[in-house]
Amino acid sequence: MAGQLRVLGKEKKAPGSGTMWRAAVPAEQRMLITSTLDSVQEQLLQLRGVHSGPTADVARRLLRGLGHGAGLIENAWKRTAVAAVNGGVPLQEVARWVDMPVEVLREMLTADGREEGG
Repeated sequence: MAGQLRVLGKEKKAPGSGTMWRAAVPAEQRMLITSTLDSVQEQLLQLRGVHSGPTADVARRLLRGLGHGAGLIENAWKRTAVAAVNGGVPLQEVARWVDMPVEVLREMLTADGREEGG
């Protein structure tokens, strides 16, 4: 009980949205973000060894790997942005963090929601 009270106290004192990440973001969403970032890291580590062979083959493998990694990173930052907004961080603040106009971020996040929702 004392531990829970300390966590609640920290959440009240937290800057920004006033809530702690673990309290505001569901475990499933945190797991998806972490899993996506782990996949990106694995992709990038695999690319380190792709430096032998004909130039065209190496370039093709690197570009495909980087393209896939970039897609995973985009997925991770969108999930994180959604989690931040759902956790109470104003959309304007999140847009500033990702260096993007608010309207563009709103469109991207709502378009992704429509795609995922059906």
